[in-house]
Amino acid sequence: MIRWLAGICFVGSFLAFTISTLGLFRLPDPYSRLHGVSVGDTLGIGLVGLGLVLLSPTAALRIKLLVVLILFWLINPVMSHMVAKGGLVRGVRPTQGTKVMRE
Repeated sequence: MIRWLAGICFVGSFLAFTISTLGLFRLPDPYSRLHGVSVGDTLGIGLVGLGLVLLSPTAALRIKLLVVLILFWLINPVMSHMVAKGGLVRGVRPTQGTKVMRE
């Protein structure tokens, strides 16, 4: 039963990565693409991590995987925000019709 749950997690992660990759081609500007990819990556890596935790044989390995997963969940959104902010500061403009929130 655990192998089935892990397999479902891996298939879900494949779907998340595939959909985020399609977003690279479908979304109009770099900021929308970055948002789509960062959300897909966060979900995909989360599901891969959960599948690996379910399949890991020892508690020590499960803890290590969870620590890596938590670090990724904390770092990925922050890095995506920093890349988008850097692009905005450098003058990369979104496409016409995209709403931009100014601080």
